[in-house]
Amino acid sequence: MNKSVRIISPAGALDDAIIRHAAARLECEGFDVAIAPHACSRWGRFAARPEQRIADAVDALTDPTVGLVLCSRGGYGLQQIVDQIECGVRERGYNGAAILGFSDVTELHQLIARLDGASIHGIMCKPIATLPDEAEPWQRLLQVLRGESLGYEITPHELNRSGEAAGILRGGNLAVLCGLCGTEYDLCRIVNADREQGRQTLLFIEDVGEPHYKIDRMMHQLRLSGVLEAVSGVIVGQFADCDDDPDMGCTLQQSIAAVLQEYDCPVLFGFPAGHVTHNLPLTFGVEATLTVTKKAGQLTCSALPLGLEPRTP
Repeated sequence: MNKSVRIISPAGALDDAIIRHAAARLECEGFDVAIAPHACSRWGRFAARPEQRIADAVDALTDPTVGLVLCSRGGYGLQQIVDQIECGVRERGYNGAAILGFSDVTELHQLIARLDGASIHGIMCKPIATLPDEAEPWQRLLQVLRGESLGYEITPHELNRSGEAAGILRGGNLAVLCGLCGTEYDLCRIVNADREQGRQTLLFIEDVGEPHYKIDRMMHQLRLSGVLEAVSGVIVGQFADCDDDPDMGCTLQQSIAAVLQEYDCPVLFGFPAGHVTHNLPLTFGVEATLTVTKKAGQLTCSALPLGLEPRTP
C-alpha cells in the first residue's frame, strides 16, 4: 500500500495558507498529502480545542493509509493532551506512522518511543513552504521521506570528546524533555527501556531562548535522573538565542561540557539542528552511529520504512 502524509496541528496555531503551501510542495514531490480537519483552525494560542487536536492526532496515528504525520508547528500545547492521544492510539491500534517535527513535538517523539515506533526531528510547515529548493534541510528531508539513510560530517569543535558509539537515537528539545521528568514520557524511562531490550541510546539535545542558568539546571536534571550515565553518546545541537551569562564564569557550551565531562562517551557539539534555519533532520527510534575525532564528527542515521513511495512529479 502506498501510504500518505497527514498534516496535523497538535499544539500552536499556524496560518492556514502556510499549511496549504507546505502540502502543495510535498504533493509536487509526488507524495499523497491530506490536511487533518482541525489543522487550519485556531483557538486562542492553540490550533484547536483540546478534543479536536486529540481527534486529529489519534486519527492520523491509527489510519492504516498514513505513513507520516507532519506537525504543522510546535509552540505549546502537547503536554495538555499527549496522554489522551496515547490512550486513543492504543485503543484503536497504532499504525506505525512516523511523526515529523521538533520543539514542542518532542512530546510526540517520546510518545512514539513508548509505542516502539520511529520519528523525525526536522522542519515543519513554514520552512517546507518557504525554503529554496537547494536548501539542505529540505533536500535532506526529501532523502528521509524517500526511505534513504542520512550521513553527516560536522566541523570539529573544541569541546568535542573523541570516541565511537552506536545506539537508538532519541531526544529533542531539552526544556520539553525536562518538563516530562516524572511522567510516563520521561526520557529516563525511555532510555531504561532501551537498555532492558539490550539496546544503547544516543542522545540529541537542543533548545531556544532559555537563560544560561536554566540550561545548566536542566543538564544537571538529566545527570541526577540517571539519563547521562545510561547513554552511549551525546549530540549537542543548536541553542538558539541562549546567551552566555558572564556570572556563570563560562560559556553556555562550556556549562554543558562540564556536566558531560564525568561520562566516558563521545560528545559532538554544534550539530546543525534545532530552532535555526539550517535545521537538518535526524531519525529517532532507529539505529545511529556517532564517530568523533579531532578532525571531524560523523553521524549516520538509519532509514525509515515510511512506505510513502512518491509518484513521479
